[in-house]
Amino acid sequence: MTLLRWRASMSLGVPTIDADHKHLIEILNRLHFLKLAGDDSGSLGNVLGELVEYTRNHFTREEALMRRCGFPGFAHHRQQHQAICDALADFHLAFYTDPAGFDMAAFYDFVADWLLVHVMREDMKLRPHLVKAGLFANAG
Repeated sequence: MTLLRWRASMSLGVPTIDADHKHLIEILNRLHFLKLAGDDSGSLGNVLGELVEYTRNHFTREEALMRRCGFPGFAHHRQQHQAICDALADFHLAFYTDPAGFDMAAFYDFVADWLLVHVMREDMKLRPHLVKAGLFANAG
């Protein structure tokens, strides 16, 4: 489990979306620290639940932005969002079913890898459409 770090290269140029991505990284890193500290399963479960809920809310905001700028890859991008939401919900259930047997390190690595790849490959495809629609703020 290597901590995620926000980098300027991850900035989409839309302050609300960049703030969401930063917050998702913070939640993931909080899970990492709670696990290292040996916190109880209730604390870990609460943060895991926060990650699931915040991810859904973030995708709602990002998808609204995609609609506003007329992003042609919307359907595919939305499918990716739904797939990770489903996976997160499954992980959340698995955690509550067997907290002691839940592999938090593998979960963290999976979500961290997914987030980095999704932001850098998929979300960056939005940039030209955001610029064209006048929604690009170039803030990081």
